[in-house]
Formats: sequence, C-alpha cells, structure tokens
Amino acid sequence: MNRHRVLLAAAAALLWPAAAAAQAPPTAPPVLTLPSSARVAALAGAWVAGRDQDVVFHNPAQLVGVRTDFSVSMARLGDKTNMASLTSVYTAGKLSFTLGWGVHLIDFDATNRQNAVATIAGAVLYKGLRIGAAGKYAADRRDINQHALLADVGVARNIWGGAVALAVQNLGHSTLSDLGVEKLPRRVAAGFSKAQSAGPLDLALFTQVSHRSGWNSAAAGFEAGYSWIEGLSVTGRIGVRRPERTDEKPVSLGGAFTADRLTLEYALQLFDNSKRSHLVTIRWR
Repeated sequence: MNRHRVLLAAAAALLWPAAAAAQAPPTAPPVLTLPSSARVAALAGAWVAGRDQDVVFHNPAQLVGVRTDFSVSMARLGDKTNMASLTSVYTAGKLSFTLGWGVHLIDFDATNRQNAVATIAGAVLYKGLRIGAAGKYAADRRDINQHALLADVGVARNIWGGAVALAVQNLGHSTLSDLGVEKLPRRVAAGFSKAQSAGPLDLALFTQVSHRSGWNSAAAGFEAGYSWIEGLSVTGRIGVRRPERTDEKPVSLGGAFTADRLTLEYALQLFDNSKRSHLVTIRWR
C-alpha cells in the first residue's frame, strides 16, 4: 500500500466516529473553528497544508510561496448568521519572508452575538523547512464581552511530491471561557496536500487530522480544475469530514471560475431539515 493510501485510510478511520461522541464539545468564540472562505469550506476545512492566503487562519508556515492575492469572502451560515472575511499576502525578501493578514467576522443575528478575529502572520523558508508564526486578537461580544490575545505556530516541508504540514493554534491567555462550559479551541493539526496534472485537468488533494480537548477529527478535500484557454478556468471541489454538530452533513461541495486576475468561488454546506450554508469568495491578484 502506498503512502497516499495510508494517509487516506487513517483519515477515513477518524471520519467514522463512534455514536457516543457524535458532537464536538462547545468552544468559544465560534469564529476560530468556522471556515474562512468558500474554498476552505468546500474542501471540508482541510487547510493546514493549504495553498492560498487563507492559510493565515490555519497554518502560517504555508504562507511561503502563496500568490499575493487579495480576497473577500461572504457567507450566509444558516437562517440568521452572516460571515465576512478579508485576507491578503505580501512577499518581503530574504529567506522567502512572507507576510499575511486576515480579518474574520461573524454576526449571529438570532442571539445578538458577534465574533471577530484579526490575524497578522509571517513565515520564512530555512533549509527547505517553512516556519511560520501568527499573532491573533479574538473577541466574543454578547451579554459580557470577552477577548483573547493568541498565537499560532506552524511548520511545513515539501515531501513525496506534495507538502506535509503541522500547526498548533490558539495558544495564549483568554477570558473567553469565563462564561461557562465553552472552552478556547486550542488545536493541533497535521496534514498533507499534493497537486498534479492529469491530462487537461489540474488535480489537488488535501488531508488533515486534528485534535483539541475532547475532540479528534479528520477531513479530506479534492479539487479538479480545467482551463480551455489561457486566463479562463473552472474548478470543482468536494470535501468530507467528521461533522462537529449532529445536524451537520459530512460532505461539502463547491466550485470556482477564474477569468484572468479575478476568481469567484462558491461553497455549499448541508444540514438536516434541508438547511444550507452558502459561502462566496472573490479573489483578485
């Protein structure tokens, strides 16, 4: 059995949870665990070894080599929840030094609650190893306003024709868990990604396993892109993961259309009782 099948088998084992632990423990603020863009959502959140500027929220080490895009994401998460995020990346010189920033906002209309996280990250390439760190300010506004100053650290390396990556997230002091049973989602995540061409198609696979207190999960995403003329392309995406909620479906879908420097992306997440979440991302490079 080759390495890729071993990775997929391990992910599949974690994606088939026992009924006794069907839902993740509550965490705060939710903005730290929800997808930041349509591409991340369509690929089931398997983005610790991701390949665009949204890695600023998932693994700062992967900023090295990312295109210097600017992206805006908007989403309707259920009936009364709205999301928006902004990200951008800049290259800065020696050791492939790369800077990135991101802002992620969520408004829960039904409960008059707002979440926000602002992130600044940097990464370098040293002897083939990508090393990154990020500082974050997270806020949870409801009856009592809570906040936290947090840090992420990550490493990544090219191997087996792809990239293997590891990140530790949400380190630091927080008042966010003072409100009750909700805990800060400190997380360790590892993953592998690989892209290659197959005839006229550009294929990419993303996998991830992660752990936080009381919850282990795995996710995998696959995308296939096709370009029929220079500057124009379409991409289809599918992802599967262990759902964090009992009413959430494990499969997510999405796609993208690129015209020269502009890319439009869409993702669909499914829930019980025909409920859906829709995410749209606009990228400019």
